[in-house]
Amino acid sequence: MKKVLALLLMGVFALGLTGCVQFEEDPYEVDCDEYPNHVSCLDNNGGGAIDGAPGIINVLDALPNEPVTITFWHVYGESKGALLQEFIDEFEADYPNVTVEAVSQGDYTTIRNNTLNAITAGNTPTMVVGYPDHVAGYLKGNAVIPLDDFIYDENYGVDLDDFIESYLAENKQYAGGYMYSFPYSKSTEMMVYNKDKFDAAGITVPTDRVITWADLDIWADTMVDPNYTVGSNDADSCQYLINFDSSSNFFINSVRQWSGGYTNSDGDILVDNQNTIDMLNYVKTRFADNTFSLPLAWNESYGSNNFIAGDVCMSVGSTAGINYNIPPGGEFEVGVVPVPQYDLDSKSAVQQGPNVAIMSNTTDAERLASWLLITYLTKAENTAAWAMETGYLPVRHSGVQSADYQAFLEIDSPTDSLYYSSLAAQAAYAQYEYFEYDPAFAGAVTSSDARFQAGVAMEALFGGYSAQEVIDDMVRQLGA
Repeated sequence: MKKVLALLLMGVFALGLTGCVQFEEDPYEVDCDEYPNHVSCLDNNGGGAIDGAPGIINVLDALPNEPVTITFWHVYGESKGALLQEFIDEFEADYPNVTVEAVSQGDYTTIRNNTLNAITAGNTPTMVVGYPDHVAGYLKGNAVIPLDDFIYDENYGVDLDDFIESYLAENKQYAGGYMYSFPYSKSTEMMVYNKDKFDAAGITVPTDRVITWADLDIWADTMVDPNYTVGSNDADSCQYLINFDSSSNFFINSVRQWSGGYTNSDGDILVDNQNTIDMLNYVKTRFADNTFSLPLAWNESYGSNNFIAGDVCMSVGSTAGINYNIPPGGEFEVGVVPVPQYDLDSKSAVQQGPNVAIMSNTTDAERLASWLLITYLTKAENTAAWAMETGYLPVRHSGVQSADYQAFLEIDSPTDSLYYSSLAAQAAYAQYEYFEYDPAFAGAVTSSDARFQAGVAMEALFGGYSAQEVIDDMVRQLGA
């Protein structure tokens, strides 16, 4: 199977290596006389608006009486989209002259591409969810506004001390320290495992300490069956021990755990170092002995189907996707724990999930209405309710500490519909102190490019390429 995958990957890898035009210099030069509020032209010494509103964006004293319509682009499907619409309906009841048109754009790649196309066409939505690397790209076109004047406004401001510190830091990483986006649907990764198979194999997965890669090596000796047939669902073995849903996250998080290099906010590509090479060589060995796997092994985008089918004993994925890993008929018990770490000295867990931004091509009234919607969606009771129903995490301390959310974290019955979401949240908070977010940058090469190439590199490694080959090609592709 590995030989077949290697042949398939040759085409995928080659496509990745040729699908991005490289520039020796950043082609974007901003005329600060014409665009004084562009991120490249603002200077706040990297500190953010710590002493109050910076006076960059006009904040109306009140919403006008005439109707205001805002368009909100998001990525949520039917279930999450319906819950979002419930919040929007409540918001519109509080502000009868505001109409919110919420439109799902599909996945994150689609919403980024659609937003970039809309920027080019001069027809952007009013507000949009996205990752920091998306926002960094929008900033190059002066297409999003800093939110600091709203944040520190005496009428409409919020207490930043109530927001999770690492979420704020992620949104303050842009030039000048201004917040061009605001925390919204945050998540991290967790690991699910088939408790029935581990019990049958006589192995107890610890829930009171960090699981290490050394643990995985030991368990693989017992649980990986080299003769396993896909779909056979053996009682105490699997084809692979552990799957990693996101090849990009697997690369980036592993680099951090091995104290290697990835990128920084200046856009430097730092992967060509001995620690990163050592990590990739280790992972390649674990790919070869079926300890580690990627969804590519089954020609899937995620490992959830094969986890439910019993082909893989453990799987790492987003807390927001926990329910995709639960067998619909309760065929086996699922355990949920934090992500494994290489060792205990350099622990790392990805901080992910989108933020929300307000676009520049908007009126003052639309901006204020959008900000009011953001504050409504992120107030304590709503961020807690959103988190409990979706698998995301509250963005405010008061949301985490609310009575409803604390009761949610204490759910201990598998018959409760929120049981597995609760376990995922507990796993998330167990690794809260070592959340890491990706540096966001845009230019000739963007942080989105770097993430994509990190995933291509890990998949190519799985397909048979050497550690040095994937690093050399990643560096070449990113023009470093």
